[in-house]
Amino acid sequence: MTRAIREHLRDVIAIVALLAAGLLSVFVILANQRATLPDWVPILGSDRFELKTELSSAQAVTPGQGQSVDLAGIRVGDITRVELSDGHAVVTMEVENEYAPLINEDASALLRPKTGLNDMVIEVDPGVSEQDIAEGATVPLASTLPNVNPDEVLASLDADTQSFLKLLLAGGGEALDPEQGRGEKLGAALRQFEPFARNLAQINRGLEQRRRSISRSITNFRLLSDELAANDGDLTAFVESSDAVLQRFANQEASIRAALRELPGALEETNAALKGADELALQAGPALRNSLGAARGLKPALRALRPFFRETVAPIRDQIRPFTQQVRQPVTDLRRATVGLGRTVPPLRVGLTRLNQGFNALAANPEGGDEGYLFYLPWLNHNTNLIATLQDAQGPIARGLVMDSCSTARLAEGVFTQLPFTFTLAQLTGFPRQAEIC
Repeated sequence: MTRAIREHLRDVIAIVALLAAGLLSVFVILANQRATLPDWVPILGSDRFELKTELSSAQAVTPGQGQSVDLAGIRVGDITRVELSDGHAVVTMEVENEYAPLINEDASALLRPKTGLNDMVIEVDPGVSEQDIAEGATVPLASTLPNVNPDEVLASLDADTQSFLKLLLAGGGEALDPEQGRGEKLGAALRQFEPFARNLAQINRGLEQRRRSISRSITNFRLLSDELAANDGDLTAFVESSDAVLQRFANQEASIRAALRELPGALEETNAALKGADELALQAGPALRNSLGAARGLKPALRALRPFFRETVAPIRDQIRPFTQQVRQPVTDLRRATVGLGRTVPPLRVGLTRLNQGFNALAANPEGGDEGYLFYLPWLNHNTNLIATLQDAQGPIARGLVMDSCSTARLAEGVFTQLPFTFTLAQLTGFPRQAEIC
């Protein structure tokens, strides 16, 4: 054997090369074919997601011819097998694993021709369920539709309907004869119906809304009837109570009529009172809005004064009031003692006379360039006021002591936002801000 191979080495090498070239050609051909191989085939095999669907008719479905399974117009798999089960076709599909999670449990399938030569494809609708379909599951017959050919539609018609259809097609062909321009006339006529179609669409939408409203009303009426039926005892009691109330009203008919006769006058008085109250409200509205900031600022001050009032109650009750009661009698006796005191001192007239003479001396203005005391006294008063007081063009500025706290500063900033001119006054007077105090 070795000797024979050695003698025919060239022939053996040629045969091996031909076998390798043949295997390579087979792999290239299979790799470029639409057919898919199982996963046990090396290199060319692949593992895919198997799914089945039931169809009432699998006409023109031929496995192995590259007929595809499409999802949203994209090829996601192939048709691999067709079987007959219980009078309907069961088509086996293999879907790429990357597209399998897109198909849900409530998916549906349609058999449709891809070309005019009935090159069939299966279009899969993934469904809306959030539950993924299991591998090997079958889409039921109720969720699939086969391809319907025109001859099947015509075959479902009876003889009279077929005759009338032929007459309709013949008349349509004559009406649309392009040589006589009837097609253009028909198009122009149909365009005249465009406003009517638009209005008809609005009417249809209104009818649809009316249908939904009626359906909702019927449902609500049914719920109301069910609730009334479940509470018929309460309804009976309500009717009896209403009857008793109406009977009482009937017994008081004369009183009700008398009250109704008085009602117009009462309404007129009420109307006049409401008009006066309206005018009062219009006048009081701005004043109340302006006083709102002051009221807000006064609230914390009153709260802060509560402890002071509580602390002063005891001193006034236990100290000041007993003191006034004790000094009442001594003051009365002192008044009696001072009645004759005027007789023991110089008359008041003499004292006022002396005082008037002193004022005259101060007011004297001698002749010459020198001025009297009364001339320089206003200047002294004016200079003293300038030193001791503050004033502007409007007059002296009143002095006072303002006590501010964290809470009042917070309320003051709220007033600043409502009345901007108060913020300007605060800036001019150096009013401390909340951040500086708190």
